[in-house]
Amino acid sequence: MKPIRHPVRVAFVALVFALALPGQEVSPAPLSAENDSLFRDVFSVILKEYVDPKLPDDVVAGALAGAAETAGPESAYVPPNEVAAYRELQVPSAVLPLYVTKGQDFAKVLACFPGTDPSIKAGDALRFINGKSTFDMTYPQVLEALRGPAGEEAKCVFLKPETWQSYAVVLKRKPYPKAAISEIPGGGAAIAVPSLDVPPPDDLASRLQSIKGSCVVDLRGCASENAPAAFEWAGLLGGDSEGIFLLDQQGKHANPVSGKGLLKGRQFKVLVDGATARAGELLAAALVKAGGVLSGEPTFGWAPKFCDFSLSNGGLLRLLCGHYTDDSGEAIRQKPLKPSIEARAREGESPAAFYARLLAASAPSAPPSTLPETAKAANGN
Repeated sequence: MKPIRHPVRVAFVALVFALALPGQEVSPAPLSAENDSLFRDVFSVILKEYVDPKLPDDVVAGALAGAAETAGPESAYVPPNEVAAYRELQVPSAVLPLYVTKGQDFAKVLACFPGTDPSIKAGDALRFINGKSTFDMTYPQVLEALRGPAGEEAKCVFLKPETWQSYAVVLKRKPYPKAAISEIPGGGAAIAVPSLDVPPPDDLASRLQSIKGSCVVDLRGCASENAPAAFEWAGLLGGDSEGIFLLDQQGKHANPVSGKGLLKGRQFKVLVDGATARAGELLAAALVKAGGVLSGEPTFGWAPKFCDFSLSNGGLLRLLCGHYTDDSGEAIRQKPLKPSIEARAREGESPAAFYARLLAASAPSAPPSTLPETAKAANGN
């Protein structure tokens, strides 16, 4: 944790940053006397004139929460009484089978675990969890609401953004899904990695050694936040490399990876879709840098790094502090990874058949309108 003194000052600085235009770079600078005075004036008026009496600590807490929220999706102020629960989020547990994000609106579905009710789609708003609205929750509070004992049910209400229609689904909390390896008919192996929140299978190396041919690494729906696990997987599959860079206010930083390189010497394709996000995109970019061919559909386009800053009142500030890059060194920030081979499963097609078809496709050397027949075949055309 990085200590920050004077939590009220944190709110001051964050409020000043929020005044900048979207995308504008802001250099850290002392708070101006005018803005300091303005905040104190507002603080005093609220305490003196608001119809319901407010305690100074409550006003400061509200300012901190609001300031953190303006810093962007998933940034949040964690008050002292919620810090223990927030830290527990780092420990794998049973959760509702969803990866979500949260800005200033309702929580939004990024991806669903395999086998989840197919009516729930990436992009749907998650409005209620057991009757509690996600609108006024912070991102850590939403994550806490997703957790619970394995097998416990929760009634969730979603909203389709294109039709504004609400629908309810009862979901069971379950452990994060494990990676699985399978043999592809005709030769080759598929490694499905729907989550980075559980370790790689113990038998991964031996299973791969027993299966000859090319490989597919399936990262569809992998929207974990777990960047350290992404680097571990990158080394395990791709071997030693400089890894993927992180861009922050101090510049560009390398994240070297090391590992067995189980796919070294093999041809392999990295399968992604619009529900591949965050550390899933980080892993995809690292594997492409290690020689994989990106395949499937464009990714979500957001691979952030968040930092936790300790506050003097015992609370925390969760803040976006950087963005990871793609294999070319550009920040994955509103910039989906675009596959070299466009591919999606046909209706009713088994995963094994889709993997076999994908392995038979070759990357085009021309625009999509003039794809070679092998690449067109991956699209089901």
